[in-house]
Parts: sequence; C-alpha cells; structure tokens
Amino acid sequence: MKKILFLVSLLALGTGAFAEEANAAKLALAREAIAAMQVDKMLDGMAGQIKKMAMQRAQLPATATPAQRERFDVFMGRVTELAMVEVKTMVSKLDSIYAEVYSEAELKAITSFFTTTEGKSMLAKQPQVMTRLMPLMQELQAGMMPKLQKLAQELEAEMKTDAAAAATPTPEPAVTLPSTEPKP
Repeated sequence: MKKILFLVSLLALGTGAFAEEANAAKLALAREAIAAMQVDKMLDGMAGQIKKMAMQRAQLPATATPAQRERFDVFMGRVTELAMVEVKTMVSKLDSIYAEVYSEAELKAITSFFTTTEGKSMLAKQPQVMTRLMPLMQELQAGMMPKLQKLAQELEAEMKTDAAAAATPTPEPAVTLPSTEPKP
C-alpha cells in the first residue's frame, strides 16, 4: 500500500512539474506573440493621443495666464504619465491572459501573422486607424450624452415616484364588527 501511495505521489509531482513546463512554454509563446504585435510601440503612440484627448476635454478658460497654461501642461503631462503607467501595468499581465485564453497553435499563428509583411503593415497603419477613430468616438460620446442624461432623469423620476408611493400610507381597513349571523 505504501508503494502505491509513493507511486501516486511521484506521478502527481511529475504531472505538476510537466504542467509548469507547459505553462512556462505557453507563457513564452504568449510573450512572443505580444512582442510580434509590438504592443510596447502601440502604447508609446497612445501616450500622445491620450494627452491630446485629455487636453481637448479639459480646456482652460481663455483668460488663463501663460503661467497657468504652463502649470496646466505640466499637470496634463503627469496625468498622461500616470495613465500610461497603469496601462503598462495592465499590459504586463497580458502574457498570462494570452496564455490562458489562446492555445499554443493560436499563439504561434498570431506571432506568424504579425511577422509577415501584411502583419507588419497592419501594425504600421494602426496609428492612422486610431487617428481616424478618435473623432468618431468623440462624436459618439457627444451624441450619447444627451440620451444618457435623459435616461438618468427618467430613472430619477421613477425612483421619486416609487419613493412617494412607498411613503403614502395605505388606508387601514374599517373596523369589522362581529357577525350577527349564527355560527353553524
């Protein structure tokens, strides 16, 4: 019996070691795919776009002094830097997500595609796509804001109606007098 337990233990340990090797190999494939996709270059390109979008959204009043504008630019640089640190932290976990989601064959195919001429062309053109996409996203957001505000107002009105209904006391039933009919 002890020999069987020993063999089962060895088998379990061996399987675990094999799984770790397979996971390490899959993580390496995931890292290769991410490198082939040039995620780091995409992030660097995004930094400028994030700062540009933030500057458009948070505009200073026309009366701002040059010193205020300079301080604001420094602030926006810090905001962009903070955003990029957070994004890079997220991306640092991308390899384990890819390894969990994609099969080894899929990771190899991703890497293969992005190392082809077509894959490299796609990556090179991504900034153009993003530049064209940003105004559309801003337009979508601008069009959606009044609709969201209307929905929020409707919800608020419904909640007030529900609260008023809950606060209105329900009338107590009138006092019931005992019946004068004989009991069977």
